[in-house]
Amino acid sequence: MSDDKENARPESSGTIIRAQNGDILRYDTTGMVMVLSDTVIADIDRRLPTLTDLRKDAEWIDPFCLGDIDAWDLRRDGEWLVFGANLPGAQGPRQFRRLASADSTEIDPGIIADGAGPLRGIFSLGGARRATGFDEPLDFPWHVLSPADDLGAVGHAGEEAQKCSALEGLRDTTRDAAVGDVLAGRQHRGHKAMSLFVTRCETDSSASISELAHGPAYSNLMTAIGSLKASADRLGRAASLYGLGFEFTLEDIHSTPVQYRDGVFALLAQLTSDIARMGLRRPPVLAVFDCGTHQVNDSPLLRAQWELAWQGPDHGLTYSAPGYMFRQDPYGRPDAGALWEMAEIDACALEALHAGDDWFCPIFLLAEREPDPAKIRVRSRSMNNLVLDISDPFGAGEHFGFSLSGNTNGAKLMNVAAAEDDPQDVMLTFDVPPEGDDLEVLYAFGMDTTRRGTDFPMACGAIRDDWTFDSKTGTRLHRWALPAALPVW
Repeated sequence: MSDDKENARPESSGTIIRAQNGDILRYDTTGMVMVLSDTVIADIDRRLPTLTDLRKDAEWIDPFCLGDIDAWDLRRDGEWLVFGANLPGAQGPRQFRRLASADSTEIDPGIIADGAGPLRGIFSLGGARRATGFDEPLDFPWHVLSPADDLGAVGHAGEEAQKCSALEGLRDTTRDAAVGDVLAGRQHRGHKAMSLFVTRCETDSSASISELAHGPAYSNLMTAIGSLKASADRLGRAASLYGLGFEFTLEDIHSTPVQYRDGVFALLAQLTSDIARMGLRRPPVLAVFDCGTHQVNDSPLLRAQWELAWQGPDHGLTYSAPGYMFRQDPYGRPDAGALWEMAEIDACALEALHAGDDWFCPIFLLAEREPDPAKIRVRSRSMNNLVLDISDPFGAGEHFGFSLSGNTNGAKLMNVAAAEDDPQDVMLTFDVPPEGDDLEVLYAFGMDTTRRGTDFPMACGAIRDDWTFDSKTGTRLHRWALPAALPVW
């Protein structure tokens, strides 16, 4: 009998230690089982982070409070309502936000995209032509915004503006807005972080560069930059100036060429100083080289841009393109297609400059006689080899936009060709050696204002480098050479 008990198989479960309130240590086929006391359980609960049942405790907010839009997962984040939505635009379904309530009766809280990285400002200063806008839809209307001061894409036009910390969508498309839209599109297509851009153009009735530098438009520009900072603070992110535009040439009716040149350099220095005092870094300043209108093909102030073109980069000024490559209306303003093409060129230039790369259009620097007195060599600075474009899209004529002024013996320009020994030089060949004490080689300036069949400015040429960009307008864009007036040495 005792042998049977010794050989019996142990029970599959049992208790090893028992207390008055129950088992403390028991076993089963899987191993040992320990029952912890209420005190131990309470101590563990105290040490672990609190876990909330979101389904039970989170406040449900009806997305219909945003209006009749396709929105979901609405939740509160401080003073913001954050939600997913499928809104018009190329951005597709993504996260957006809106202030839960307005700051005042003047500001209606608008929906904005929940962008990544710093809040980026794209602002401009200049004359009325820079402020041209169109009722054109943006591809990324929730990423390209303006301060929510009810002014929109263009500032107060001379009246004092007020700093604002909220943002709103745009009611029309200016060049600054289009630049932001192009940049947002390039980020989207490249599957990169999508930025929020704040845009504003400031203009007034200044009639000289010195007036512009100390006028209400400049003051309002500083206010707009202050609004950028305030809006960034409210969003809990950094503020960054990404680009500044400058367009003010034919609007100046008082300055001499020297005063205009020096005034632009003074304005650039003033911008650098004032922006630094706001705790920001001045970004690249971009301009389009003004090539006049359908009636204006040359002027001392238009020529003054040539010095700014080759000296400007040392002061932070870059000419992104010559104006002759953009169509314009009878008042010298870009049409809607030209506005988008300008924005695309500006966006490409800004991306290059922010990446630490160069951006400059071909610029002619020197005209000098060759050993053969019937030839004049025109030297240029270009990012790559020059292209003499025989398609002549702007109507510059058989000589690609070159002409000679101050000629006293009737020498005729017979041929224009790339120099055989340097692809960045152009060789001009005349029928007889040109004579005259004030000989000047002109590129683009002084073209025939009676030509017909084109909507481009009269000061134009047909020489470029080999950079290309396919515009949304269907046009292939190039970096065309800037106008120049060069004394012959």
